[in-house]
Amino acid sequence: MKKFFAFLLAAVFAAGIVVPAQAEIKLPEDIIQPVTTGINGVYSLDFDTAHDSIEYVFSLYPNHPFGHFGNAMIAWARYEYEFETSDDKQRKVFEKTLDDSISGIKIWLKDNPQDPNAFMGIGALYGLRAMFAMRNRNWITSYFSGRKAIKNLEKALELDPTYYDAFFGLGIYQYYAGTLPSVIKVLAKIVAIKGNPDKGVAYLNLAREKATFTDNSAKLILIDVQNNRRNINYYAPEKSLQYIREIRAKFPKNPLMHYVEIICLFETGHYQEVLAGGKEFLSLIGSDKFYKDIYISRAYTAIGTSYMALGQWQDAKTAFEEGQKAIASQDPSRWGVWNEYRLAQVYDALGLREDAKKQYKKVLSYKDKWGFDEIAREGLKNPWKPATGKGTGPLPPSV
Repeated sequence: MKKFFAFLLAAVFAAGIVVPAQAEIKLPEDIIQPVTTGINGVYSLDFDTAHDSIEYVFSLYPNHPFGHFGNAMIAWARYEYEFETSDDKQRKVFEKTLDDSISGIKIWLKDNPQDPNAFMGIGALYGLRAMFAMRNRNWITSYFSGRKAIKNLEKALELDPTYYDAFFGLGIYQYYAGTLPSVIKVLAKIVAIKGNPDKGVAYLNLAREKATFTDNSAKLILIDVQNNRRNINYYAPEKSLQYIREIRAKFPKNPLMHYVEIICLFETGHYQEVLAGGKEFLSLIGSDKFYKDIYISRAYTAIGTSYMALGQWQDAKTAFEEGQKAIASQDPSRWGVWNEYRLAQVYDALGLREDAKKQYKKVLSYKDKWGFDEIAREGLKNPWKPATGKGTGPLPPSV
């Protein structure tokens, strides 16, 4: 799974808070509305509004799964979005909140053993734990958490066959388990992980068409699937561009949805639009409260990589060097280190081999939180060969 789209999974699981038409426990409108407001708050990165909504749910329904799930999603979204997965303190906050939320829903299930919403919520949280463990290469935890996620999602469907939102989580499992990297497939055989990517895509499209809340989240995962150049059977970046524009129309203030549109424009070959979009994105940082300084490196990635795709190597060099200076006072982040790697590639394209080597070494000097060491070592051994268009590789980090 591409690491870039981990942030999309946060939005995915945030959408797990659902009130289906056939739910065993029917909630009054004064609960449904704050739940909806809380979900939209996470999508809009308005964490204060999301938190207030969750607290209101708890005030009327102590230990309700919606409240516990909402708390976990806010902690996750802050770690993923606000801190770019680069803050160890926020990571610990998220991990503790996730554990507490799972425990809280278990308490609810003791008194409400037939509530499909609870099984959906706890299934989604186990799915989030599985995803987080996979990112950190903890394959055993990922496997067992994934099994619990599927078991609970299937239970939600058993209790309510119209719970189309459950197909979203099942679709993720079927697709990604069926397309595991070869190195993980060895482990998968040992622990009997099986998936069917065709079934996974079908489930995701079912959720996209019929789910109550996970329709947007299904679109986000389908964007991941359709933008993956290795997926010959599913590669459809034009459809991805359509989906993200539909989502942005609903959540126009979310800078990450804005950035996903830029990525889709790159994947469809609209490089001039990517360049303009990257400059617009950069201009909003500091002038819009949702466009934070930590996103500076994303903006320069869009600008510099669009120049690479256009074959304007000197402009690319200038852009990445400006980006390097702009984030010099920031702690290392995934996108910041990716910019350092991209600058090394540009130096190679311009024949500045010694400068390129220094850059690859700089990438290697950081703690390898994001899996860049392997490609940096390869760059030290062999100069990167310049290419334009899609030959430059995907816009986001491709490891």
